[in-house]
Amino acid sequence: MKKNYLFSFIKKTGNTKLGDGMSSTYSSSNTCPNACPFKNNGCYCSEGYYTRLHWQKVDNGQRGIKFDDLINKIKLLKPGSKLRLNIGGDLVGHNNNIYKSYLNKYVEACKPLKAWTYTHYPISKGNNLQLIKQANKKGLTINVSCETEHQAIQSLDNGLLTALVVKSTETRKSYKLKDIHGNTKATVLICPQQIKNDVTCSNCMLCYDRPKNIVIGFKAHNATQKVNKILENIK
Repeated sequence: MKKNYLFSFIKKTGNTKLGDGMSSTYSSSNTCPNACPFKNNGCYCSEGYYTRLHWQKVDNGQRGIKFDDLINKIKLLKPGSKLRLNIGGDLVGHNNNIYKSYLNKYVEACKPLKAWTYTHYPISKGNNLQLIKQANKKGLTINVSCETEHQAIQSLDNGLLTALVVKSTETRKSYKLKDIHGNTKATVLICPQQIKNDVTCSNCMLCYDRPKNIVIGFKAHNATQKVNKILENIK
């Protein structure tokens, strides 16, 4: 049975990480798949002060709107507008399976835009892999969120854009991602916004468009100790 999903649309974000000229959305926390190791356990959005307050108000309906209302607002954006989907939350799905009907509406609404998001829905489950590939092909960039290098290599081998959570203590700005045979599969590039003062998502846009052999590495932030511990335990 489908849950009561709620959403939030912010036409002009005040999020300094995203930068000027950006729109963004939130999805209620019940969109998050159980496969995410940070669900209710160190998620950057639930641990950040302002993001947590807003996300809670989406969940309880104070700022939450229905999905079709969200889609209508997205469709009103000017062609070429930059849109970051799901500051909090994920694609809509259940039991770690993405709902095709919801994703298709996202894809259609985002066609004229520069829109991207990330997902913890496992590519090994159901039709998730095919749905993500189709969305990427049609212009909605979905980055597969990974916590281990093994997961990242699996994502790369399936031709997907890949993001990798790394410890907050990571000091390298970039490094080679190698398989068990020592073959270089990709370069992990630490999110430029995290290591350069003058970079925002709006003037970077690598999460929207980049070569597939570039993995974006996100250093743990907000609940750093908790996330670092999780990463240690799952490697």
